[in-house]
Amino acid sequence: MECPGCSFQNPEKIKFCGECGIKLQKACPDCHFINPPEFKFCGECGYNLSKFTNDTALKHNQDLTDTSVSVPDVTPSMQILDESERKYVTVLFSDLTGYTAMSEKLDPEEVKEITSQIFSNISNIIASYDGFIEKYAGDAVMAVFGAPKSHEDDPVRAIIAAREIHQAVNIISPEVEKRIGQSISMHSGINTGLVVTGDVNLERGTHGIAGDTINLAARLSSLAAPEEILIDMDTCRQAEGFFKCEYKKKTIVKGKTEPVEVYRVLAQKNKPVTIRRLSGLRADLVGRTVEMGELTSAIKNLMQGRGRVFSICGAA
Repeated sequence: MECPGCSFQNPEKIKFCGECGIKLQKACPDCHFINPPEFKFCGECGYNLSKFTNDTALKHNQDLTDTSVSVPDVTPSMQILDESERKYVTVLFSDLTGYTAMSEKLDPEEVKEITSQIFSNISNIIASYDGFIEKYAGDAVMAVFGAPKSHEDDPVRAIIAAREIHQAVNIISPEVEKRIGQSISMHSGINTGLVVTGDVNLERGTHGIAGDTINLAARLSSLAAPEEILIDMDTCRQAEGFFKCEYKKKTIVKGKTEPVEVYRVLAQKNKPVTIRRLSGLRADLVGRTVEMGELTSAIKNLMQGRGRVFSICGAA
């Protein structure tokens, strides 16, 4: 198996490259699950990995670790967004603090080795929460949760992923600090909102995802201090049952006409509150006396061991 980092030809069933030590793995082009190199079919979705040729796999792995390309080619993660669609997603921007000092004091090959390790870890973390990496830009990464696969808890997944990314870099930091005399860390911005997905076509100048949601996530990342995660109000509302957040203040953000309410993620709650909080205007249920009677009767029967099935339909 050819190593994506140094192109060394390793024997089959080898898990780590014998030349550079990078972990050898197959990222499924369909669901992005990380499989061992000996797998012929994806352990998550059953995709036939033998169709995923060595050349394609090498290009995919290079895309995951290449931090120097600001306008990437079409990658498998982008190919799945082949039709324009309006989607409600959560966007995560995470940036590396200390990259400039590292580039100044280390040889480019050493910088490449460190950043490859960092972004390989980031790729695995994002994939484990069903997000996908839209692009790498220098020392930053942009990931999307909710496209192409949506989950009710995408904001929660994004925050957990950001926290794990920060922890992964903190583990590497002491070794890097010995070499450059300065620690490295991540700072992140998360925003939830509407985007338009589409195909990547460099000739037409179109790209995978567009919308103001992306811009605000990037701005929040730039406002965040080292090891800080800043989120917008919508993300906070949807994730407040799982995380303790601190309201910072309304902040003027470049490109926005109105100040933005910014929150800082403090910690994960020991006992998540999974019940949705009702706020704002409320209205009584009107004209459903018969239906409510049937549901009440069904609950009484259920307590006596007699079950029923209901199908409830209605406007959102």
